Amino acid sequence: MSLRPSMPSGLNPHLKATLDSGNLPPVKYQILNCQGQDILVGRMKIETSTPSGHAFILRRYDTGAISLTTMFRAAFPTASEQEEKEEVAWVKDNFDLTGNNGSSRDTSITRLAGTWVSPELAVSLAEAYSLGGLINVVVNARPDPTANYRRSGKGAATAPRATPASPAGSSIPPKAPPSPAAAPNPAKRRKESSPSPAKSLEKPPALRRSARTTKSPAPQVSVALPKSPPAKTPRKSIRRELVDTPGGSEQTVVDEEGDTVEDVMGSQLHQQDVAEQKALIEGLKAEREALKTEPKTENDMEVDVKPTSKRGREEEEKLKFEPKEQEKEPRAIATNSRVSRWQMEPKTKSVAWGVAAFLFGAGAV
Repeated sequence: MSLRPSMPSGLNPHLKATLDSGNLPPVKYQILNCQGQDILVGRMKIETSTPSGHAFILRRYDTGAISLTTMFRAAFPTASEQEEKEEVAWVKDNFDLTGNNGSSRDTSITRLAGTWVSPELAVSLAEAYSLGGLINVVVNARPDPTANYRRSGKGAATAPRATPASPAGSSIPPKAPPSPAAAPNPAKRRKESSPSPAKSLEKPPALRRSARTTKSPAPQVSVALPKSPPAKTPRKSIRRELVDTPGGSEQTVVDEEGDTVEDVMGSQLHQQDVAEQKALIEGLKAEREALKTEPKTENDMEVDVKPTSKRGREEEEKLKFEPKEQEKEPRAIATNSRVSRWQMEPKTKSVAWGVAAFLFGAGAV
């Protein structure tokens, strides 16, 4: 077993008072939907000195595991991220955590954020965290199988609230529009939907008098009287009264705690995936560098040396020119058998040529 890192100095000051009081906080249950799977989760609320004022110790009942991450944060709320990583790494190196939480390789178990340990290991680690009595309550807590526990989800928390009916005196009934029969001239009435201001009366044009003797009666001009615009219907004023849940009610506490648990359980999965991918890449890089710096074996040396040594022998051999000695005996020349029959000695050839010349001269005479 490797050396365990030292515990952080900022121990939760509320732990001792909670344990000494004998009134330990209860374990509350809720159903968390993660990756399409419903998981029953138990939570214990622990007071802390952080701005939020509390932390949670979580347990999942599908595998029975307890969150080591929430245990550490409840015991040491002011610890740094590096101290938490060192403690979690030590637990992973020295204990078998298979079957407690899913991973990218093991998809048979729903994966939740953080590191999860078995109840037995949680009880053992709780002694160093000063959480002994509290973890025993979490381990021994048993949910009621017949109970209908609340489902966690921000959709339910942010659902629109029903608005009560407005009182009878808060609205004014609309007035009935004026009857069209009340208009002075129904045939010339204007549209009620678009009232326009009344126009000034125009004087009728003066009639031009003719010089005729017979005077025709002047035509009668009918002038339409302006219609007063209809009275506008006043807008209906509706008062909405929002009924807020009192701050100290149990429903408010359940909603806030449920949303907080959901954030703790699911918000860090992406960061954990990124960290695992980075670790995998760093491991591949380290293996590549190790292969480059690894000393070569004798077989590798022989494979590398053979071609170079062969080339070296070829280069070391100098080219030498060794001319052949001149042959003392004359070389035999192969000739045709027909030509070889006419070969004669030099003296015989001269005598033959002389006889041939004499015969040629005698024939000419």
